[in-house]
Amino acid sequence: MVRKEFQAIIIAFVVLSLALVYVGYQVYDLQAQLAEQTKKTDTLIETLVTRIDELKGLILKVEVTIDNGSVKETETIWLTKGATALEALRRVAVVETKYFAGLGEFIESIDGLKNNPEAGKYWMWYIWNEEKLEWEYAPVGADSYKLRDGDKIMFRYEVPAW
Repeated sequence: MVRKEFQAIIIAFVVLSLALVYVGYQVYDLQAQLAEQTKKTDTLIETLVTRIDELKGLILKVEVTIDNGSVKETETIWLTKGATALEALRRVAVVETKYFAGLGEFIESIDGLKNNPEAGKYWMWYIWNEEKLEWEYAPVGADSYKLRDGDKIMFRYEVPAW
């Protein structure tokens, strides 16, 4: 006959074996869940990187300079693709314009400094030409010019050369 101590050891061994099997199953299940979560996380990160790259194509970095004749200030701003030079100016200054049918918006004042027809002074705007390393008079009104990434634009209060 088997002694009671031996029976207790066998029962304890069986219980411990079942506990180890249960713990092993739980570990296996957790590893499977972790692998699934890692896969989902990798997919999410990949999607976010793709979206960020798409957004980079929609954002423009532009330098806007305002030269009122005595103070010249430059600010770097970020705009969405399709923004105009006038929109950029409005991001850095208080701007008043007057609309002319068929021509667009004409800048009347920037930060309270108004055009002065008696003195012949008006707000003119320029685009920096990287090749020539000089400011060039803008070919269209500020409300019509679509900015490109890296553009440098300047609004200067002056007597125009025309």
